[in-house]
Amino acid sequence: MVGPFHSLVRKWNHILIQFVSFVLGPTDRFVMRHRILNGTLFAGIIAMGVGLTSEFFREGFEIGGLISLWVAFGFACLFYYLARFKNKFQILILPTFIISSLTSFLQIKYSGGIVSANVMLLAPILVLNMLILGKKFDWMAIVFFVGALFGVNYIQTVHPEWFFDYSSEKARSEDFLITGVSILFLLGLMLRTLNRSYEDAIGEVSRLKYQQDGDYYLTSLLTRPLSGIRIRSKTVQFQTYIKQKKSFQFKNREYELGGDICVADQIVLRGRSYLVFANGDAMGKSMQGAGGVLVFGTAFRALVERTHREGILSGYYPERWLHTALNDLNDVFEGFDGSMSMSLLLGLVDEENGFLYYLNAEHPFPIRLRDGKASFLSEEATNFKLGMQKDKARIETCWIRPGDTIIIGSDGRDDLSMGNTTDTNRVINMDHTSILLHAEASLGDIETLGKILQKIGELTDDLSLLSIRFHPQTQWDSRERNANLEEPIRLHKKNQDKEALPLLIRYADLHPFDPAVWKLLHRVYRKLEKPAEAGRAAENFSNLHPSGLQMIFDGAIQYAKASLIDDAIDMAERIYSRKPEVIPVIKILSRLYRKSKRPDKAEEYQKEILRLQNHRST
Repeated sequence: MVGPFHSLVRKWNHILIQFVSFVLGPTDRFVMRHRILNGTLFAGIIAMGVGLTSEFFREGFEIGGLISLWVAFGFACLFYYLARFKNKFQILILPTFIISSLTSFLQIKYSGGIVSANVMLLAPILVLNMLILGKKFDWMAIVFFVGALFGVNYIQTVHPEWFFDYSSEKARSEDFLITGVSILFLLGLMLRTLNRSYEDAIGEVSRLKYQQDGDYYLTSLLTRPLSGIRIRSKTVQFQTYIKQKKSFQFKNREYELGGDICVADQIVLRGRSYLVFANGDAMGKSMQGAGGVLVFGTAFRALVERTHREGILSGYYPERWLHTALNDLNDVFEGFDGSMSMSLLLGLVDEENGFLYYLNAEHPFPIRLRDGKASFLSEEATNFKLGMQKDKARIETCWIRPGDTIIIGSDGRDDLSMGNTTDTNRVINMDHTSILLHAEASLGDIETLGKILQKIGELTDDLSLLSIRFHPQTQWDSRERNANLEEPIRLHKKNQDKEALPLLIRYADLHPFDPAVWKLLHRVYRKLEKPAEAGRAAENFSNLHPSGLQMIFDGAIQYAKASLIDDAIDMAERIYSRKPEVIPVIKILSRLYRKSKRPDKAEEYQKEILRLQNHRST
């Protein structure tokens, strides 16, 4: 018995669901407001049908009331037909408002003006008209409803002859009962329609949200392998912390999606190992920002792979490699015609000596924490964002000493919501130097720093942090160095450079990573008028001690004397990329490019000289 009974119940439920869907319309065809009007009209048809039936069986039958109900019933059926099958929602608003209002007053007239019945009759009309008018003008329906009640009562007092007076109390009771039942039924159907519409809307929103979260999840899967630390270094330690503004759930697990990225990898330039890193903040949040991360991460990964495979890129100096990388990445973002951009801090760390090269494309200033005191490395953006106007980026440099912590972060570290004012406006942190105090409080641990920032205020943007520490593995024994170089130094001071040269070469073969020997060799080769060898010694010294710009300049001069023009240009460009305002270097570059038969570049640098001279004169 139980089985057939449940089967019958399921069958009736299925029939009922099909009937309601047919009556109210499929959810994928009507917007909620259209669906509510559709259901309300159907409820009005049923209520009017009840009123028509009652007219034939009760005392007080009036042909005028019957005609008014039949007219309302006919128009309601017409509107329902147009709304349900022909999708003419827009043209139904005004006639529905007029017919519902006229019908209610006709019914009031022929019901004898019973106040309680009038209230019950006008109440669903009020709800219907509020739905039709919408949120912006629904107050008009309320004013009309209140005015109508007072108007009816006033007119009843002044002109009672305008209302039909039933012949008995029984007729009045029947009218009150029938009107009440009809209106309650109509209100019930309206509420059911509202609930059904809200349920359908919530279900549709839930379905769309699940689909959206699925898209977020797939995008997060694509961005995940493009970021992160891909190095194993004994001397340089990287740490990252990312808290994206957009978090979502998918299959009962928490994920994040946004436009911030931290990535680090390892490359070899001119035989030296460098760790390349980037901290970027793409325009937009969630999907838009993630799109920028996908573009940047893919282009960055391709650039690193090209450096591994191609001899051209791996033969560049760090400064030139950074310029090339910035131009390649900028070209990719320029293809989006301004619809996508990214602020970026891109850099290289020499794995052997801890020397840092970096350029800043409108990214927040990097921080150095040394001896418990935090300060900005440089308070200057050296280039426009990726995808914006191209410019000759300036390379910044610094030494990372043992114990130092370099902290790089996106603007989420500054854009903290500090609460609301009395007028509910949100207060955003405007002090970009406050991050220095927080960095000191974190002792350089960026995970702690991230938690501190989130305790101070609410994140209004994606937050990403990247830290760099250097731990040298080799320490020079100054006593051994002094013992081995004492004799060559003595000979060099006595101008006995030919005798000092073999001693220096022997020591350089045994200790090629000691910059002191290359500095001495450079001097000896210059004295012996061997410019090619002097330039090579200066280059080796600059690789081990990159902050010595004077030695790089001397190397360019020696290469030029040896007619090694391309090598001289590379050395001079290293200085220009760091100090673009030094006119003597630009003059040398102009002459070198003219010798290399590239007059366009020579003319470009000549114009730069004139620009700097005019700027200084003003």
